[in-house]
Amino acid sequence: MNTSTQFQIYRKPEVLQTLAISKSTLHEWINDGLLPPPVNLGRRAVGWYKHEIEHLLIAMGAGLNRDEIRQVVGQITQARLAAWNKLRQ
Repeated sequence: MNTSTQFQIYRKPEVLQTLAISKSTLHEWINDGLLPPPVNLGRRAVGWYKHEIEHLLIAMGAGLNRDEIRQVVGQITQARLAAWNKLRQ
């Protein structure tokens, strides 16, 4: 994946539009493990990595069920941590 696209950020309105969901559904999905937690951008600003949202769309389009989507979200979260650990070395 191209590094310049890997770290593009979607803010909440873009995520809502891309996923075609409401704010309440967004928060429900985060709480249910169906969407990765947002990235903290500042005191009152959050966003999501564009490539993670696109990855979820592909998984949803492939017909994965809720448990399988949770696994994808877990992999995304683990990949974030692995990338951070790699940078720290």
